[in-house]
Amino acid sequence: MEGNRAAVLKSPRESVEVGPIETWTPGAGEVLVRNELIAFNPIEAKIQRLEIFNIDYPAVLGYTFGGTIISVGPNVDSVKVGDRVAVARWGRAAGDIRFGAFQKYPLSLEENVVKLDQQTSLEQGCGVIANLATVIGALSVCMNLAYPPINDRATANGKRILIYGGSSSVGGLAVQYATDAGYEVVTTSSPSNWSLVQSRGPSYIFDHTTPKEQLLEFLKADGPYDGIFDAIGSAEVTQLLGEFLAEEGGVFWSTSPTPADSDLPKNVKKEFASYSNVLVSQDEHKDTKAWYLQEYLPKSLSSGRIFSNPSYVFPGGLDSIQNVLDTFMAGKVSGKKVFVNLQE
Repeated sequence: MEGNRAAVLKSPRESVEVGPIETWTPGAGEVLVRNELIAFNPIEAKIQRLEIFNIDYPAVLGYTFGGTIISVGPNVDSVKVGDRVAVARWGRAAGDIRFGAFQKYPLSLEENVVKLDQQTSLEQGCGVIANLATVIGALSVCMNLAYPPINDRATANGKRILIYGGSSSVGGLAVQYATDAGYEVVTTSSPSNWSLVQSRGPSYIFDHTTPKEQLLEFLKADGPYDGIFDAIGSAEVTQLLGEFLAEEGGVFWSTSPTPADSDLPKNVKKEFASYSNVLVSQDEHKDTKAWYLQEYLPKSLSSGRIFSNPSYVFPGGLDSIQNVLDTFMAGKVSGKKVFVNLQE
């Protein structure tokens, strides 16, 4: 086996540096994975450049990847060497450099892997695992929305929710999840991603490139809403939803804190949590976690009912990671799920 290499963030707000790193040995309940595909999330660029979370340095970022198990530690019995898996970096793995996705041979906790069948590609597996956990953690755990049936659609419940950002990786899955759970979903997209968002089944799509005052009128005319979820997590969307709710007050849930949070009207509340960790790392939600990882996710992936945004594989392998992060920070990713192939 070749030596391990990683894209290491050595200090806050700096660029990652690619170089050799220790090859890890899996302990109890851990597996070593030959990392074949990194699935990127916008939050990783924000952690690097904006320090939105406190992390230890040096750090190896990256929270989702897919590959093949090459070694297992003691007491691992649900997967074996040779299994193709999708991996999310949850729980105690989140702050441990050994588990970061931006390396060729990361570790994973056994409880954080999903074995993929022959029908499921690595792109779909690692492109969905964490984003869909975020959706379930936000919509069903935090916002108390209903759960959908597996591979089916619930009867309409007469409730309407707003999901801002239906073409984003999280937003698209949120639209599909809520629609399958029986909700009437209103969402936003640019015209270029209209067909992608429409394939998720929303009731209404508004063009977010419309002038703000007009967009606010459209959103208000289609309300009221039984829940509001911001899948973009930008300062601009925070400001817009603050204006939307200012007249009567209210709450919305978002995927990220922003500098604009402190300027929201006093009668508007923005909620944020690490939604996927809420789902998978808190004991009170262990039954929901089991349903997600053992039933809903693998069956929905295998059938093709749940799917990630169209793939874009960034060329350059491990050496391209900083370019990918810079592309996210520049706001140049739309309607795509971005990957890096570490086997290049």
